[in-house]
Amino acid sequence: MKLFSIIGFMSIAFPTNCQDSSLKGRVLDQKSKEPLPYANISIQNSSLGTVSNELGEFIFFVPTNLANDTLIVSYIGYKTFKDKISNLQQITIFTLEESPILLNEITVSSEGARKLVEEALKAIPLVYPTMPYLMEGFHRSWEKIDFTDSIRYPGTLIEAAVTIYDPGYGQKKVGKAKEETYINEIRRSEIMDGWNYGRGNGLSDLLAKNLVKHNHASPFIFLKSFLDMPNTLIYEWEGSTALNGENLSIVKIEATNKMKFPAFYKVYISELDHAILRYELYGIKKEIDYSLGEWYTESLIETYIFKRYQGAPCLSYAKIKYTIKNLDTTKKKVIRTEDYFREVLVNNVITTNVDEKRKSLISKKSKDVSLALQAKGYNAAFWENYNVIKENPLDKEIIQYFDQKVNSKRKK
Repeated sequence: MKLFSIIGFMSIAFPTNCQDSSLKGRVLDQKSKEPLPYANISIQNSSLGTVSNELGEFIFFVPTNLANDTLIVSYIGYKTFKDKISNLQQITIFTLEESPILLNEITVSSEGARKLVEEALKAIPLVYPTMPYLMEGFHRSWEKIDFTDSIRYPGTLIEAAVTIYDPGYGQKKVGKAKEETYINEIRRSEIMDGWNYGRGNGLSDLLAKNLVKHNHASPFIFLKSFLDMPNTLIYEWEGSTALNGENLSIVKIEATNKMKFPAFYKVYISELDHAILRYELYGIKKEIDYSLGEWYTESLIETYIFKRYQGAPCLSYAKIKYTIKNLDTTKKKVIRTEDYFREVLVNNVITTNVDEKRKSLISKKSKDVSLALQAKGYNAAFWENYNVIKENPLDKEIIQYFDQKVNSKRKK
């Protein structure tokens, strides 16, 4: 049986000069033809990579010195695709064959599922990078506010190439474990006067909610980390699946909370070394309960994906998206709605000369300053071959929204 099926024509450009070549494609489920969002697209024996967007689409710029290497397309629960990049000139759609979820003859109890998570917690300092390293990537963040004064305070939008310094997973003290973020280039930046984005750094917030790195952090105001192992969480084993030939246990965790927000985690744990290679947090509550206070959370989605580099899992992609509403509990009406989105794609990991490169970054700019307030001119040549997350229709809608708000404000 073939491990993959591929149809169509890939848009691929191999230039005659020294510029990088580009691969444009889409990753789909072989049977249903549904898109596989956040599939990993990488080059074998290299830290370079990208991910597909929510429609399964991607653009991947391949350095000329790697043009004869092997492309890998992988997704949890599916058989991995591998082929020489030079063979892909007539391929556009990667249809991956699903690996069935394995339900062992021995059923894992709720307590057994909890123990799997406990083993994963113990394994973190053993299997994840403990020495400092750098991650180069692409960050997209937006905050959209909808209320009477939204023309003056519509929110903010930023897209940037960034470098992240990670001191490693071996640090126990919160301050020493904190990542540092640096801007390389700005692709898009819309920020309105009066908006409070200057007080924080959306990328730093996203990294700080990585529960594998920061075990006791709160993923959201009223939710507890599944790695805190509180007795209030309910653990359920959902079977085993595979990624790149590695078996993973799937644990679903009901995140009970005082706000009665229906949320759950889904955690994928390696059966090889107990590494957490992916976890998700999902919750939605459409019916407003005014008795719970003036702030109401309507939806919450978090996804953190890790990819092995030299055997150790490193962050590959992270996303947080949520909607909150400010309520008038007396009149029982919504005053305003706020939508938040942050994501980061790590497209390269650097483990050599880390201290020297970090000093260079520090000397050029201040760390952890609001990314939106770091003014930089647009560098068209830089963005011609830099790996970003391909925009989907929602991204384009958000960009159009900010353009309209900016134009409306300028006319006033």
